[in-house]
Amino acid sequence: MGCFSFICKESDKPVSSDSFNGDSVRMYLLENGKVIEEMRGEYDSYGRCFDSNGKSMTWNKDWSEVCDLMFSNNESDGIAVILEKYFNGEIPTTRSDDDPSQGWSSTDFSISPYSKPSHIIYDKNEPFYKVK
Repeated sequence: MGCFSFICKESDKPVSSDSFNGDSVRMYLLENGKVIEEMRGEYDSYGRCFDSNGKSMTWNKDWSEVCDLMFSNNESDGIAVILEKYFNGEIPTTRSDDDPSQGWSSTDFSISPYSKPSHIIYDKNEPFYKVK
Protein backbone atom coordinates (compact mmCIF):
# COMPACT_ATOMS: atom_id res chain seq x y z
CA MET A 1 0.00 0.00 0.00
CA GLY A 2 1.29 3.46 -0.87
CA CYS A 3 1.10 6.75 0.97
CA PHE A 4 -1.95 8.99 0.66
CA SER A 5 -1.83 12.73 1.10
CA PHE A 6 -4.64 15.09 1.97
CA ILE A 7 -5.43 18.77 2.35
CA CYS A 8 -7.41 19.74 5.46
CA LYS A 9 -11.02 20.58 4.59
CA GLU A 10 -11.09 23.59 6.97
CA SER A 11 -7.64 25.18 6.79
CA ASP A 12 -6.47 24.19 3.28
CA LYS A 13 -3.20 23.14 4.94
CA PRO A 14 -1.49 19.81 4.18
CA VAL A 15 -1.89 16.88 6.55
CA SER A 16 1.62 15.70 7.42
CA SER A 17 3.14 12.45 8.60
CA ASP A 18 6.53 10.79 8.53
CA SER A 19 4.89 7.33 8.81
CA PHE A 20 5.87 7.15 12.51
CA ASN A 21 4.18 10.33 13.78
CA GLY A 22 1.64 12.61 12.24
CA ASP A 23 -0.68 15.53 12.57
CA SER A 24 -3.66 15.06 14.87
CA VAL A 25 -6.67 14.66 12.61
CA ARG A 26 -10.27 13.61 12.22
CA MET A 27 -10.73 11.37 9.20
CA TYR A 28 -14.15 10.69 7.73
CA LEU A 29 -14.86 7.85 5.31
CA LEU A 30 -17.68 9.12 3.13
CA GLU A 31 -20.16 7.32 0.92
CA ASN A 32 -22.58 9.54 -0.99
CA GLY A 33 -21.76 12.42 1.36
CA LYS A 34 -22.56 10.47 4.54
CA VAL A 35 -19.97 9.45 7.12
CA ILE A 36 -19.78 5.67 7.40
CA GLU A 37 -16.63 5.53 9.54
CA GLU A 38 -14.49 8.00 11.43
CA MET A 39 -10.96 7.88 12.82
CA ARG A 40 -9.40 10.33 15.26
CA GLY A 41 -5.70 10.26 16.01
CA GLU A 42 -2.31 10.95 14.49
CA TYR A 43 -2.21 10.53 10.71
CA ASP A 44 -0.10 7.52 9.60
CA SER A 45 0.59 8.45 5.90
CA TYR A 46 -1.49 5.51 4.69
CA GLY A 47 -5.06 6.82 4.86
CA ARG A 48 -5.56 5.88 8.52
CA CYS A 49 -4.67 6.94 12.08
CA PHE A 50 -2.41 5.39 14.68
CA ASP A 51 -4.05 3.78 17.71
CA SER A 52 -2.82 4.41 21.29
CA ASN A 53 -0.10 1.74 20.81
CA GLY A 54 1.31 3.37 17.68
CA LYS A 55 -0.19 0.76 15.34
CA SER A 56 -2.27 1.78 12.35
CA MET A 57 -6.00 1.32 12.76
CA THR A 58 -7.86 -0.33 9.91
CA TRP A 59 -11.11 0.70 8.31
CA ASN A 60 -13.98 -1.70 8.90
CA LYS A 61 -14.81 -1.46 5.20
CA ASP A 62 -12.52 -3.61 3.03
CA TRP A 63 -9.44 -1.64 1.88
CA SER A 64 -10.25 -2.18 -1.81
CA GLU A 65 -13.68 -0.63 -1.21
CA VAL A 66 -12.07 2.32 0.61
CA CYS A 67 -9.79 2.85 -2.41
CA ASP A 68 -12.77 2.61 -4.77
CA LEU A 69 -14.45 5.38 -2.77
CA MET A 70 -11.28 7.50 -2.78
CA PHE A 71 -10.97 7.30 -6.56
CA SER A 72 -14.68 7.51 -7.36
CA ASN A 73 -15.91 10.18 -9.78
CA ASN A 74 -18.33 11.22 -7.03
CA GLU A 75 -16.70 13.95 -4.86
CA SER A 76 -18.96 12.93 -1.97
CA ASP A 77 -17.18 9.54 -1.78
CA GLY A 78 -13.75 9.02 -0.22
CA ILE A 79 -11.82 10.33 2.77
CA ALA A 80 -12.23 13.82 4.19
CA VAL A 81 -9.61 14.98 6.68
CA ILE A 82 -9.65 17.86 9.15
CA LEU A 83 -6.64 18.85 11.22
CA GLU A 84 -7.79 18.63 14.83
CA LYS A 85 -6.87 22.22 15.68
CA TYR A 86 -9.14 23.47 12.87
CA PHE A 87 -12.15 21.26 13.66
CA ASN A 88 -15.17 23.54 14.15
CA GLY A 89 -17.89 20.95 14.68
CA GLU A 90 -18.96 20.75 11.03
CA ILE A 91 -18.73 17.33 9.41
CA PRO A 92 -17.58 17.37 5.77
CA THR A 93 -19.70 15.91 2.97
CA THR A 94 -17.03 15.86 0.25
CA ARG A 95 -13.57 14.28 0.21
CA SER A 96 -10.31 16.13 0.78
CA ASP A 97 -8.09 17.22 -2.07
CA ASP A 98 -4.73 15.48 -2.50
CA ASP A 99 -1.64 17.26 -1.17
CA PRO A 100 0.80 17.92 -4.05
CA SER A 101 3.68 17.66 -1.52
CA GLN A 102 2.52 14.15 -0.59
CA GLY A 103 2.19 14.99 3.12
CA TRP A 104 5.93 15.49 3.58
CA SER A 105 5.67 19.27 3.84
CA SER A 106 6.29 19.49 7.58
CA THR A 107 7.52 17.48 10.52
CA ASP A 108 6.20 20.02 13.03
CA PHE A 109 3.03 18.08 13.76
CA SER A 110 -0.02 20.11 14.79
CA ILE A 111 -0.99 18.43 18.06
CA SER A 112 0.96 15.38 19.09
CA PRO A 113 0.30 12.85 20.44
CA TYR A 114 -3.46 12.49 20.08
CA SER A 115 -4.85 11.93 23.57
CA LYS A 116 -7.56 9.36 22.79
CA PRO A 117 -7.33 7.83 19.31
CA SER A 118 -10.61 6.24 18.22
CA HIS A 119 -12.32 4.49 15.34
CA ILE A 120 -16.06 5.02 15.07
CA ILE A 121 -18.20 2.82 12.84
CA TYR A 122 -21.62 4.18 11.97
CA ASP A 123 -24.48 1.79 11.32
CA LYS A 124 -26.75 2.97 8.52
CA ASN A 125 -29.71 1.25 10.17
CA GLU A 126 -29.16 2.46 13.74
CA PRO A 127 -29.01 5.90 15.29
CA PHE A 128 -26.10 4.70 17.45
CA TYR A 129 -22.50 3.90 16.74
CA LYS A 130 -19.81 1.72 18.23
CA VAL A 131 -16.21 2.62 18.95
CA LYS A 132 -13.66 0.07 17.86
